[in-house]
Amino acid sequence: MELPFRPVWFYLTTLTLLTLTTTGTPSLTNITLGGLFSLGGSGSDWDGTAILKAAEMALMHVNSDPDVLPDYFLNIDTKNSKCRPGDGMKGFFELLYEEPTKMMILGASCSVVSQPVAETSQHWNMVQVSSSSASDALSFRGRFPYFFRTNPAQSGLNAPRIAIMKEFGWKRIAVIHDNNEYFTTAINKFSEDLAVHNLTLVAKESFNAGETPTVQLRNIKEKDARIILASAYEDGLQQVFCEAYHMGMYGSKYIWMLESWNSVDWWKNVTFGCTEEEMYAVAQNYVGTVFLDLREDNNYTVSGLNARQYTAVYTDFTDGLAYAGLEFAPFGYDAVWAVALALHSVAKQLASENSSVRIEDFDYDNTHHLRERLVEELSKLEFEGISGSVSFDVSGNRVAPFKIEQLIDGVEETVAIYLEDGGLKWTREDRLLFNGGATPRDGPLREIVHLGISPSTFIVFTSFAVLGIIMTVAFLIFNISFRSKRVVKLSCPSINNVIAIGCCMCYLDVILAGLERGQVGRDTVEYLCLAHAWILPISFTLAFGGLFAKTWRVHVIFRNKTRRTKIFNYHLFMVVGALVVVDVIIVSVWTACDPIQLVQVTLADQVDLVADKIIVRTLDKCDSPNSPKLLWSGIMFGYKGTLLMYGAFLAWETRKVTMLQLNDSKFIAIAIYNVAIPSVIITPLVLLLDIERPNVTFTLTAACITFGTTITNCLIFLPKIIAVWSESQSDGSQDQRIFTTHNQIAPQRPGTTLNLDVAKLRDKDREIVKLKHQLEEKATRIGELLELVQHFQLQLKLCSEKS
Repeated sequence: MELPFRPVWFYLTTLTLLTLTTTGTPSLTNITLGGLFSLGGSGSDWDGTAILKAAEMALMHVNSDPDVLPDYFLNIDTKNSKCRPGDGMKGFFELLYEEPTKMMILGASCSVVSQPVAETSQHWNMVQVSSSSASDALSFRGRFPYFFRTNPAQSGLNAPRIAIMKEFGWKRIAVIHDNNEYFTTAINKFSEDLAVHNLTLVAKESFNAGETPTVQLRNIKEKDARIILASAYEDGLQQVFCEAYHMGMYGSKYIWMLESWNSVDWWKNVTFGCTEEEMYAVAQNYVGTVFLDLREDNNYTVSGLNARQYTAVYTDFTDGLAYAGLEFAPFGYDAVWAVALALHSVAKQLASENSSVRIEDFDYDNTHHLRERLVEELSKLEFEGISGSVSFDVSGNRVAPFKIEQLIDGVEETVAIYLEDGGLKWTREDRLLFNGGATPRDGPLREIVHLGISPSTFIVFTSFAVLGIIMTVAFLIFNISFRSKRVVKLSCPSINNVIAIGCCMCYLDVILAGLERGQVGRDTVEYLCLAHAWILPISFTLAFGGLFAKTWRVHVIFRNKTRRTKIFNYHLFMVVGALVVVDVIIVSVWTACDPIQLVQVTLADQVDLVADKIIVRTLDKCDSPNSPKLLWSGIMFGYKGTLLMYGAFLAWETRKVTMLQLNDSKFIAIAIYNVAIPSVIITPLVLLLDIERPNVTFTLTAACITFGTTITNCLIFLPKIIAVWSESQSDGSQDQRIFTTHNQIAPQRPGTTLNLDVAKLRDKDREIVKLKHQLEEKATRIGELLELVQHFQLQLKLCSEKS
């Protein structure tokens, strides 16, 4: 609302004229407000007489302003609440039952009075406007629907506190507060606000009035909080700071924050436990937050006064007397203007509607629904007041600026202004002053260390795996190329191919298991976790399953004494295929129920007192977080372990078989032992090993896989490579001897040629090779006949025993 400018002399003249009258003028309609102010006196808990004086001055200015309620004269009927609920309620009912009808309530001065009055006055449809009640309990609109205040709520201090924390990079704070509803509700709101801004409340401790908070401060110190908010009345703050001194919670490591509306020298003249110097050691450079009671600019307000002029008029109005509660006086002044402007707006509304109802028709039964109009107008009211821009939020709380103060060299100085829209506005060039000069940290430096596989370990095992893959591919090429060779053909080369493919996959799994998100990114590692869950069991089954199938064939043939058994290659493939199907079923159910994924695990912190830091250790782990620990891996290991044990048993049972046709049975047995024994030892060790050592875990796992795979490869393929090489060498030596003998018997003579002799020798070589193959086939046939003879001998022996 824009009003014409009024010079100071206008108000001084009006003041002189108004002091001659006490009940308005005959041509104006009187409107009486009820006032509950704490005016001191016997039994009073607080004296806020300055608020009443400012309110009376505001009434004078409103009544003298022709543009505000021009047809009305505002009066106020005042009762002394003494900042006590009993006296406050007594004063309220006196106002209620005394003539004339009170249209609204100004006050009360204290929250403990405002709460019961606001809860009661709503039943008489009375709107209440306070100027010094700060309890956050009054913000509950369901309980106090018609309550407004021109002073900020206690929780209004939370925003500037959080702004300061963000300004200096503090993310941790501890709170110790008086166990009083006034402080408790505000601190609870502070806890919620911290969470919204991703800040951490390290500890929240409370103490009763008169209690020495030793235990509470010890808890805060044990949690190593450095930024501490103390919220209490003066005597409570003295107890906290004195005990903090004895516990060494002061100096360059600590910052204390508090409400600085206490008396300027509250930390002095302590009568218990601490000297003034000891108290100052803790209080030095504390950071205080407090409402901005008087605007800092020279802008003119709705009354036509700026802050400097207001101070001059107030001093003249009070004859220079220092009334108590001066810091709340501007809020009392603005409260009267808020009421007057709301009444003025309602009066204009009624006039514009040509209504017969006037604002003076208000009654406690709300017959004309004036209470709703007043609440609506106050809710949307905005004007420039002496204490700053005045408006109310949905809870009836004042949206107000705050100032940041700091105790520097024993004197409180304003170092910043906080505006809701503009944030912190520093008035001090160096912002805050800290003990020791440097900005303190909110706690020990937190150093995040990621525990993973060392690059050297990864490089070593990746190199082994790559060499293993190259070696296996070479073996596979050999196996395919020489599959028609007798020594290869008799060992079932098709199954050997399966074993080679499984070994390649094992080597590949070692490489994939060593990759971390720092190398390939988190999303890729997520897929690698899932791939690892599929590749390792299937590769193991292909490699070991082939060995198992071949050993099973030998066992079936030589342990079945009642009849001759033939095991063909497709039987071996069926065995391997059945084992792979079991793997696929287990991993499919695992993936469907709780797919394996990348999980970041945070380990217990390590504290370095010398460096004043906490080492936060994290590691990545492929896990199924929604399943019991080791459930799926336990199922898989149990299945594989059973297979290994049975394979080792079969190998032991067939250890004495020496048939030429099954020439690699002993090598298979040795391979199974070399896979089974390390697996039985390493697997439980890895599962039980401390999770804090991922490098050791990877080393053991990779070594076990690499060692077992390499041994299996070499035992299966190297004997065949040696045999083929030896055979070729034997053939070459024989050919060389033939050529040498021929040269000795028939040396070249002049004029003759050896072309005919060489051609004959080559024909003989081919004939020899053919005869060799025939001999091998005969030998194979003889072996089968020997096996048949052994079988018949066994049958005859059994028959003779039966007879």
